[in-house]
Amino acid sequence: MLNKFNFNIFLIFFCFQIALIGQQKQAVSITFKDPSFKTNMYYLAGYYGKYTVLLDSTKANLKGEINFKKNKKYTEGIYMLVNADKQIVTEFIIDKQQQFSISLNLEHPDKTTIENSETNTRFFEFNTLLKQNNLQIQELTKQLATATTNKGSAHIKGKISTLNKSIITYKSNIIQKDPDNVLSLLFNLSKPIEHYFNEVTLATKKDSLTYLKDHFFEGINFNDERLLRNPFLETKITTYFNALVPKDPESITKEVFTILNNTGDKNNSMFSYLSIFFANTYANPKVMGNDRVFINIYNNYFKDKTYSWLTEQQKIFLNTTNSHRKDNLIGNKAKNLFMTTIDGKTLNLYDVSSPYTVVIFWDPSCGHCIKELPKINKWYLKDLKSRGVKIYAVNLNPDLKKEWIDFIEKEQLSDWIHVTPTKVVYGDYSKEEVDFQTLYNVVQTPVMYLLDSTKTFRAKNISVENYINIINQLQP
Repeated sequence: MLNKFNFNIFLIFFCFQIALIGQQKQAVSITFKDPSFKTNMYYLAGYYGKYTVLLDSTKANLKGEINFKKNKKYTEGIYMLVNADKQIVTEFIIDKQQQFSISLNLEHPDKTTIENSETNTRFFEFNTLLKQNNLQIQELTKQLATATTNKGSAHIKGKISTLNKSIITYKSNIIQKDPDNVLSLLFNLSKPIEHYFNEVTLATKKDSLTYLKDHFFEGINFNDERLLRNPFLETKITTYFNALVPKDPESITKEVFTILNNTGDKNNSMFSYLSIFFANTYANPKVMGNDRVFINIYNNYFKDKTYSWLTEQQKIFLNTTNSHRKDNLIGNKAKNLFMTTIDGKTLNLYDVSSPYTVVIFWDPSCGHCIKELPKINKWYLKDLKSRGVKIYAVNLNPDLKKEWIDFIEKEQLSDWIHVTPTKVVYGDYSKEEVDFQTLYNVVQTPVMYLLDSTKTFRAKNISVENYINIINQLQP
């Protein structure tokens, strides 16, 4: 089933470009034939990275013929014929030759005939081979599960291996015969990571990781806009970073910059798509501390820069994310917090002397806070208090003073340092220096950070148990 077409900031720009058709000699004429098509409406759809977009529409004639015509050629890639219910009828390839005909046989796809497109002949042939092999592999896998002897299991595994190798061989032959063809590009993009691990035995002069990294993007040019006209690119890149790149921000940044610097002109679609893709990925990374990658991307490619493709919505996302991440990066010193105790005395963050300080932003009216703070206190009393760790708890809602005090007494949180934001900060401070909600990215509650004795960020956005593990690593 085709997606219901998420027309986001990328796709709107793409469709706008598609609509700019000059009065040139007709360059595209793609025909589909099947008796069941007659008088029905059909659409031509394409990929833009992981997104799908409608590009054209037409109604089939009484003979069941659909013809899409265009004066300007499409970018090469995988495209789709889609029916009125937004279901994919068939996928096909648009390459350099954009005048061809496909006579479909929907009941027996292997009987489909293609005129004037060698690439689509190979594409449909490959899909038929892949389907047949997968069916055989499924059956063999069932047999393997019930095999009673080692010899029998080995025989079945051999058959499965032969079927898998036939697919690899088919792809390799296409790539070797015409490496610049879009089908070769698609095969290179869709190679599973196992393909490279199988080849690593051939590497005799380099270590395996270097070999894998050197060959993973073989045959792929990040300045090639055809990369966006299929759904494989993001998976390819994500696999590379997950399997082959160390998880520290320095290593990740180096690899991201290498890819972005190879996209060519910064106003082209490859840079626009991939720069936002990486920014989205590392704005809220899975690994703590890797939001520094986002900051590196922002500073290098977006700070004080503008691009023709950059929308106002994207600018807001980039600038806001930068503001909320740059001052609470792991390894950076925390900004001071200007706070007042329950009895009205000044007690700023920098006034706290402790080997480690846990800073918690919370609200007495926050249901999640009410559940989480007692759990945190349990771990604090059990594992942290004896080690000199202090908890600096910032109540964001001082108007609920009674509820604040009652909760502290009820949950026996008297060992914590309880404060609330000072209404007026005296001193030579800028507005940014006292905007703790931005400095500490407090957009919801509770929010918790671990600081060391120098008030340097050591952990954030993880479970209490993991905070304890980090302290154990830093202070055995």
